Amino acid sequence: MDQEHGEHKLSYKLYFKTWVWLLVLTALALGLGYTNINEKLKAFLLVCTTLAKILVIAAIFMHLRYERLNLILLTFVPLVLVIIMFSFTFPETLGTATHVIQVRGVK
Repeated sequence: MDQEHGEHKLSYKLYFKTWVWLLVLTALALGLGYTNINEKLKAFLLVCTTLAKILVIAAIFMHLRYERLNLILLTFVPLVLVIIMFSFTFPETLGTATHVIQVRGVK
């Protein structure tokens, strides 16, 4: 059992690289928030950077780097579940125009 864990030891160099990647991805997401691009494209790019950060964290800190199937499932199953939940709740957010005006008119 100890030999199995010995193969997957991580060095400080790898942790530093991981930190740099997470820092770059966070800076990219922050920069995307301040750019003047289409909102749908911005949302898509922000989701992509978040998925990339999930992959980095799961691969390094959860030691799933050598378990490709678990890494893929950990990343994309929650995304599919969010899409399903969004599709169920989205019709409830469609209010009438008077509802929107009443909410904005409240001070």
